[in-house]
Amino acid sequence: MLNRLSLGGLRLLSAAENSFVVSENMAKVLSTALLSMVPTYEGRYAVPVMLALGMPPLFAYLLAAVCSTIPMPFILLLLRPVLDWFYTLPIKPVRRFAAWLEKRSARKKERMHAKKGSGIRGWLQDKVSQETIELLGLYIFVALPLPGTGCWTGSAIATLFEMPRLKSAIVILLGNFTACAITLGVSLGAISIF
Repeated sequence: MLNRLSLGGLRLLSAAENSFVVSENMAKVLSTALLSMVPTYEGRYAVPVMLALGMPPLFAYLLAAVCSTIPMPFILLLLRPVLDWFYTLPIKPVRRFAAWLEKRSARKKERMHAKKGSGIRGWLQDKVSQETIELLGLYIFVALPLPGTGCWTGSAIATLFEMPRLKSAIVILLGNFTACAITLGVSLGAISIF
């Protein structure tokens, strides 16, 4: 079964390669790959650009999803040390920004943990752990293809809320692939908004 799936995937990629020669369109590929890594733009908005440039849908989806995920590990690993470094700088506005960011995220996390919610949140708190609820919320946040949501913001939230790095990385990766799939579906007309 796995051999048939991988063989099918290779056929799809070879078909995409035959219709869109990567070497001839390297400038388009590189520019849209870099565009996928830009904060707030990311893969979800790079997919329609790639399709408009004539890239095959599967190739555009995979390129956007993979390239927009590249900054995630750096943010997950380096945001906390960078914030700690901000406190050592002699520039008062930078130190103030770091303190404001940490206080704000601490308040949000405290509010999230403070009381039992009503509705779905209250029902979920009876069934699953707080960590699972946080990770589910992170997935939904990253998977929504809206401005300001995505790998960059999701990684910052995971770091500031001190979520487990590996689980957060997996959730952000899945959310990003979901967001790119939604955008691809809308771009191809498979998903109608109205």
